[in-house]
Amino acid sequence: MKKVITIALAGLLAAVMLMLAGCVVTTENNFATAKVYSMDLTDIAGYTDKVVNGTWAETYDKLIDYVKKEADPAKRFALMHKAEDLLMSTGAIVPIYYYTDIYMKKESVSGFYSSPLGYKFFQKATVNGQTDNINVCLASEPDTIDPALNSAVDGATIISHCFSGLYRWALKDGALILEPDCAEGYTKSTGDDGVTYVFTLREGLKWSDGTELKASDFTKAWQRAAADETGADYGYMFEVVAGYGTEEGLKVSADDAARTISVTLPVDVAYFIELCAFPTYFPVPAIAYTDSDWATKVETYVSNGAYKLTSWTHKSVMTFEKNDQYWDAENITMKKITNYLSDDDVAMLVAYKAGTYDFIDSVPNEEIDNLKKDYPNEFVVAGQLGTYYVIFNNNADILPASYTAGKSTEEVANALKEVRQALSLLIDRNYICEEIGKAGQVPAASFVAMGLTDADGATEFYKNANKKSDGSYGYYSVAKEDLAKNRTQAVEILKKYYTVDGETVTNFPSMTYLYNTSSGHQLIGEYIQGVFASYGIDIKLENQEWNTFLETRKKGDYTIARNGWLGDYNDPISFLDMWTTKSGNNDAQFGK
Repeated sequence: MKKVITIALAGLLAAVMLMLAGCVVTTENNFATAKVYSMDLTDIAGYTDKVVNGTWAETYDKLIDYVKKEADPAKRFALMHKAEDLLMSTGAIVPIYYYTDIYMKKESVSGFYSSPLGYKFFQKATVNGQTDNINVCLASEPDTIDPALNSAVDGATIISHCFSGLYRWALKDGALILEPDCAEGYTKSTGDDGVTYVFTLREGLKWSDGTELKASDFTKAWQRAAADETGADYGYMFEVVAGYGTEEGLKVSADDAARTISVTLPVDVAYFIELCAFPTYFPVPAIAYTDSDWATKVETYVSNGAYKLTSWTHKSVMTFEKNDQYWDAENITMKKITNYLSDDDVAMLVAYKAGTYDFIDSVPNEEIDNLKKDYPNEFVVAGQLGTYYVIFNNNADILPASYTAGKSTEEVANALKEVRQALSLLIDRNYICEEIGKAGQVPAASFVAMGLTDADGATEFYKNANKKSDGSYGYYSVAKEDLAKNRTQAVEILKKYYTVDGETVTNFPSMTYLYNTSSGHQLIGEYIQGVFASYGIDIKLENQEWNTFLETRKKGDYTIARNGWLGDYNDPISFLDMWTTKSGNNDAQFGK
């Protein structure tokens, strides 16, 4: 159990105690308003902002606000590149590789499909031509299956089976497309106050309990998800809607008699219809407003999608059965989905091989080579829009007392940025991809994932990240031949703040590396532990169960942890707006 202590940086006695204890102090709120961030937008037409040594709110938050309001694609993408430059300058985000999606699916399973966002879809599946039941294991007990509160991929997969948005992802001719779901379609018009979408709902929509689903169920759910008091991690997804953050609330309205929903955006965004297919934009039943535990009980989990939850033995198994009240029920093939709950990928694979599971969403890393050989038609490596990364708590002081004594908050914060960047340079990303990942992962030199296009619609955003005159890109080199140079540079940086004997740091406070249960996460943690140890830096590994792990990161009760992010829609902003001060996904604690 890590104890959180708040100290004044100049408090020499406390600093000495820190060194004696060999632990890391979390300087709670100490860097929330540190003026150590800079941005210059003067090279973008129409922008005059130039901030030197500003707060996170004065720089990054403002940048993201500009992105959300900018209608010109070229300027908008230029602003997003500026945002990633600023994010990466903190050193708190340490990209490791760009994701691939690994899972196993029995050859007997047909009609299944997945998305680059990591969601799995079983609605049209068959097993040996049968439609009675499919046994799957996605992950352990979900943190939440409330559409507004969820921010995890496993939760989103469950929600996408039980709930229905205005639009949905579907597979057509081998390609994923967006098509109307609860909506018949929409019209769009431009006025003085922005762009207004008007959606018309299908006739006769119902909740799984048979009650009428109304247009106002959508607008009420959006107001709930966007409200500060709800505390939704994805509440910021409604920033594109007029009225977000105001006392009046979102500029949305519903006409239940006409079955229409009207929503106004200050500036049109290309991905708005994708948002309408995202769980945070799904409706919730009336019970959600009176029972805070509604999404934890079968009897109150009323839904409007293809399936309804019919049984739930917590931390063991969830059962979903076809919802006959769903408007498209006649085209839902699989009648029942039995979702076993586990984060033990060894046990998952054993059950899969034994025929208990038809699908598993994780495998032990040490088995990947054998699975490629023994199950060539069942072991799947698919493309995915995501980045696996290591995250530092921006408020964690990992400097020695010999440096921090008498230093200002800004001096310490700037030093920490440089130290974190140095630690990032010690990591051999190629080794992790080739010897641990073993599934086609690509070493990452930026946070925004590969696969997302830039303003021209042709080049990839990550290939323009920190683009240099010689054509190179990225925030550090991931070339194999540059690893030694990276590590030499890292040692030179560390010498500025620590006592270094040769290449060994002798006074680096011990850190704890936090990860959730998975053989892959453990192996990466052990690798980083070994590399850092070779430079005299001690890291202890701590494994936490998934829900506890998410909460620990969210609270900022950690120093360094594993993390990963999958794009929520096909736009780089889905990787960037999560780091604003008020975002529920800002686990780095920027501005907090």
